[in-house]
Amino acid sequence: MSVDLWDGALIDAEIWHARAGDVAREFRYRTRYVALPVEALEADALPIRPDRAGLWRLRRRDHGARDGSALTGFIRGQLAEAGLADCVTTLVTMPRGLLHGFNPVSFWLARDTAGLRAVLAEVSNTYGESHLYLCRHPDNRVIERSDRLGGDKLFHVSPFLPRDGRYVFRFDTGPGRFGAWVDWIGADGEVRLSTSMAGPARPLTRASLRRAALRHPFQPLRVTGLIHWQAAKLFSRGIRYRAKPPQLDRTRSEAIETERKNV
Repeated sequence: MSVDLWDGALIDAEIWHARAGDVAREFRYRTRYVALPVEALEADALPIRPDRAGLWRLRRRDHGARDGSALTGFIRGQLAEAGLADCVTTLVTMPRGLLHGFNPVSFWLARDTAGLRAVLAEVSNTYGESHLYLCRHPDNRVIERSDRLGGDKLFHVSPFLPRDGRYVFRFDTGPGRFGAWVDWIGADGEVRLSTSMAGPARPLTRASLRRAALRHPFQPLRVTGLIHWQAAKLFSRGIRYRAKPPQLDRTRSEAIETERKNV
């Protein structure tokens, strides 16, 4: 049976990063994400419930407006500004663990009966800051698996990359899988960093959620450790460390420009 992300799902994702240019570097690791239909989540109709205790938790103040307010109100407001108020939404995210919570990126998926219309990428850094990139076509037509949507990079993530250039996004929302690919294109027009998060989706039930949480209760802590370990490796190879600049006042932007297929 093929799993629809809009019904809720567990995603066994492989994370991949590949750096080019000043130094060639590649690493992979696995982690588990959940796909949560937002309206069902807010109605306490899913195995994981917002702001409830557990080995895996989801806190409203970790997402959206970050003030603990309703997630449905947040995403409806974001989509209404783009003329997509009639879409239904699913949040793809990594839950908080037993002792720690850190989620480098979450994806709010928006679709109607025709297909995927937009993806709001919610990017966070280890300094507690976040930025929203709304990925869509200018005319809001359906986003196909092969479409590549580009926009300016406006948020500091890695101390080993400048805050400039462009991102190019691509998505696969199943059924039965989830995939997100993001390339960073430097000021020279070349792809300098390629990243992906992709894997199969399986049903989200109380039993499957419990098993995953018991096996991986500390996964956000593990992800944070892996990020810092890779940073140490880059530093040891002489890559320039860049101090974090002040975050821009603009914390939401769009990726709506169709990019070349060979990017």
